[in-house]
Amino acid sequence: MIERYRDLIIIYEGDVAYVVSCDSLGAIGNKEGDVLKVSEEVVGRATIKVALAEALCVGARPLVISDTLAVEMKPTGNRIIRAIKKELEENELTGIVLTGSSEENFPTSMTGIGITIISRASLRDLKIKRTKKGMHVSLLGLPLVGEEVLKNPGKGLQLRDYVKISESEEIVEAIPVGSKGIGYELRVLEELSGLRLERNIPCHLDIEKSGGPSTSCILVHEEKHPSIAKIINKPFNYLGRLSKNPSLL
Repeated sequence: MIERYRDLIIIYEGDVAYVVSCDSLGAIGNKEGDVLKVSEEVVGRATIKVALAEALCVGARPLVISDTLAVEMKPTGNRIIRAIKKELEENELTGIVLTGSSEENFPTSMTGIGITIISRASLRDLKIKRTKKGMHVSLLGLPLVGEEVLKNPGKGLQLRDYVKISESEEIVEAIPVGSKGIGYELRVLEELSGLRLERNIPCHLDIEKSGGPSTSCILVHEEKHPSIAKIINKPFNYLGRLSKNPSLL
C-alpha cells in the first residue's frame, strides 16, 4: 500500500513503513547567478536538513540519500557533498547510503540541488494520525527565510533539534514548517485530524509567511507545557488546543 501523507510518500510493507521525503534549493550558493550568496557548506547543510526533518518528525530513520546536483562535481558538488556528510556525522546519523549525480555536460552559473531521502520506521513508531481532541499545539523555532536564517542562528531549528524532536515520547506529531507557512500546515493538521484548532496565536507570528528551510516546527502534545521547550533552547510559542470540528458533527 502506498499513501501520500502531507508532503511525504509512505510505502507500507507488513509491519514496516518506508518514508520518501524530498527538498530542493535554487539560486542560493556561491555562483555568479545566485541571488543569496552563501558557501557550499551552508547549501549542503540546509537542504539535507529539510528532507531529513520531514522523515525524523514521523519517526523514520534514513536509509538512502540521493543528491541531484545541478552543478559541476569539481569543485562545487564536492563541497556540497562534504557538507552533507558532515551534517550527518555530527548528528550521529550513520549507516546511510549516499548517491546522486551532477551536471558535467554544461557550465552552470547558478546553484541548484535536489534531495530525496528514503527512510524506514516500524508501524508502532510511525508518528502520523495520532492527534486527538484535547491535545495542544505549539510552535518551536521561528519561520525564517533567506538572510534571516543567517542573521538569527539562535531562533531557527537545526538538524540536531529535529533529532531531539524525533526522540521525544511526549510529542505526538511534529510538522516542519515549509515554504507554505504555519497557517497552511495548521489547516492541513485540522483536515487530517478532523479537529479544529482553538487558536491562541501570538500576534507577533506571521502564520502566512514562508517557513524557509524548516527553521520552525509545529508540535502536537498532550501536556500544555512540554519539557522539550526547555530541552531545545529555541523560541517556543503556544498556538492553541484541538477540539471537535462543528462542521463535522
